[in-house]
Amino acid sequence: MLTLDNMDRARVDRLGALTAHVVEHALASGLAWDEAILAFGIAARAMAMKASDQGAGTPEQCAAQAERRLKSGMTQSADVLRAWLG
Repeated sequence: MLTLDNMDRARVDRLGALTAHVVEHALASGLAWDEAILAFGIAARAMAMKASDQGAGTPEQCAAQAERRLKSGMTQSADVLRAWLG
């Protein structure tokens, strides 16, 4: 089950819904699963750069935070997606 620190249930639900949406689109993209993973990394970098542009920190700080979050996400169970992927 998704266990994101002390996050409230509504936020966990939003994360699960977004994750399910991303997975569905990745599977429908025609990319191999590992190519889709590469795209997630590129998207994380792009979001980090946008966050930096909006004052969240230096590009390096935001990229490091994105990498930490990606790694944290990899420690979560995918069981939470069952509710959205049916």
